[in-house]
Amino acid sequence: MSATVEPIRVGIIGLGRSGWNIHVQALGMMPEMYRLVAVTDVWEERAAESAAAAGVRHAPTVEALLADPEVELVVVSSFNRFHAEQAIAALNAGKHVLCEKPFGLTTADVDAMIAASEKAGRLLQPFQQRRFEPDFARLREIIGSGILGNIEFIRICWHGFKRRWDWQTDRSTGGGTMNNNGPHLIDHALELFGEGQEPEVWADRRHGLCSGDAEDHLKIILTGKDRPTIEIELSDLFAYGSDRWQVCGTQGGLRGNADRLEWKWVDWTTMPERPLQLQPTPDRSYNSESLTWHTDSWQPQAHTDSGAGATPATQPTLRLYGDLFQSIRHGAPQTITPQSVRRRVLVMEKARL
Repeated sequence: MSATVEPIRVGIIGLGRSGWNIHVQALGMMPEMYRLVAVTDVWEERAAESAAAAGVRHAPTVEALLADPEVELVVVSSFNRFHAEQAIAALNAGKHVLCEKPFGLTTADVDAMIAASEKAGRLLQPFQQRRFEPDFARLREIIGSGILGNIEFIRICWHGFKRRWDWQTDRSTGGGTMNNNGPHLIDHALELFGEGQEPEVWADRRHGLCSGDAEDHLKIILTGKDRPTIEIELSDLFAYGSDRWQVCGTQGGLRGNADRLEWKWVDWTTMPERPLQLQPTPDRSYNSESLTWHTDSWQPQAHTDSGAGATPATQPTLRLYGDLFQSIRHGAPQTITPQSVRRRVLVMEKARL
């Protein structure tokens, strides 16, 4: 009979929407793998109330939580500008770290975090859980099958129309739509762009409706030799939004959202060849031919979310925590590495120039 593996004991820094609604809730769903033991928050009253509600210890400061010998894994879910500082402090204290996005504001931040992880011999895990989203996984499968031909253009959109006035709209805390939800779309884009080449980056950031001074409209375009052009649009200024996904290939295309994808394609091997003709067309007509389209669609089996502003679906979070448990307790390779997320931070860095 195999020995029982002890759950990983967790402390959380930051108990806002992510710390409480995502991490505390997910940990509570995985008691065989994780046990929350302590929490802390910049807002003392919220920290005390949250600790009481979760039945765990309230650490009065970050330093107190890091000094707690029972804490093995620290979840950094605080203001964006504190991520690197607190992650490094936790690693130096001998803790494993799961760090929320944006996972450092610069590549220098990420490099320092990785160096601290290697020095301490502790695991550093980016919280890039949306890489496990079912619509993204299915889209990658479709593209990888070759059924759409060579992929020339991809558009990824999260559109909405709303005002926002919390800390995520303030530059001094590291707010703004690029640091908030931008990491998800940029990570997806880089996975589709492929490795072996860093993309050229064009960006437009605008401030429209939010009460703070950070951007609430973001457009980024990634280009590279023999790679698809990828357009990312994340905005609170669209009264009429577009599909999350649009893919254009030489044999067909795809469109859709988290709750449905549809795609169609042409089998050119069944069509006549069309060599260039420079002589006039009959009756001055335009080139025209009847295409035989093949179609397919997909819908997820589990609940998904509707993108920016929605509470993220639970399953991708549970998948990431499951993989993290295997890495910490059994030495399994990380599925999502800090080095892969460094590429995303580099794109964000270029977009700020």
